[in-house]
Amino acid sequence: MTAIVKLASIETKMFFRDRLSVFWTFLFPIVMIWLFGSMFVDNNMSQQAFAEYFVPSWIGVNIVTTSFFTLGTVLTNYRETGVLRRYQSTPLQPWKILAAHTFQGTVIFAISAVLLLVFGMALYDLSLPTYAGSTLLALLISILAFFPFALFITSLAKNTQSAAAISSLFLNLMLFLSGATFPLEMLPTILQYTAKILPLYYVIQLLRGTWTEAPITEYGFEVAVLIGIAIVSVFLASKFFRWSGK
Repeated sequence: MTAIVKLASIETKMFFRDRLSVFWTFLFPIVMIWLFGSMFVDNNMSQQAFAEYFVPSWIGVNIVTTSFFTLGTVLTNYRETGVLRRYQSTPLQPWKILAAHTFQGTVIFAISAVLLLVFGMALYDLSLPTYAGSTLLALLISILAFFPFALFITSLAKNTQSAAAISSLFLNLMLFLSGATFPLEMLPTILQYTAKILPLYYVIQLLRGTWTEAPITEYGFEVAVLIGIAIVSVFLASKFFRWSGK
């Protein structure tokens, strides 16, 4: 356990030294919420309604960005540069390396989620989740679904550039078609159906729902879908993940 925490601590320090990673993880979501707030608040909805709609959505988006860019793409880079191969020559077992990166990604995501929560409360009268325990459980299930999903997807990439391209493609598709940025009702009918095949759609439905409407027990279908994604992704990631570029 000590080795996992130490490795996670090192990776976290390296993350904060990368200004671009810090911007896209912490500042970009805040800027986007502010921009959408200038469009929707007092026009179509109140401040609180806006915050309860968009802040949980962007917390969900940050799960995607963290899983793909802080976890998947970084590990692809480590594989390409031989870092993972060197790790294998140390007493660290492979599962500990993955556990450390998963722990580090969870910490980074938790910081980003708190920042979004504070921002929403300060500017848009966001209230704390009505079903806080359910929301925390929804976040955990979402992380368990997306982290192995990102590991599997990026494990198919040959190098860091292709991993980043794949990650960007998935992020943009889910960002604009899952209901995170625009209400699904504003999209054509065919895109509304397309949204339901995207994993982020179920994360957003779960987070928005448990934030204000009902406990997680009322969202059995969304939970089942995400758990199914988690199980399949763990299997595929373990099968396709490579520790070297060869």
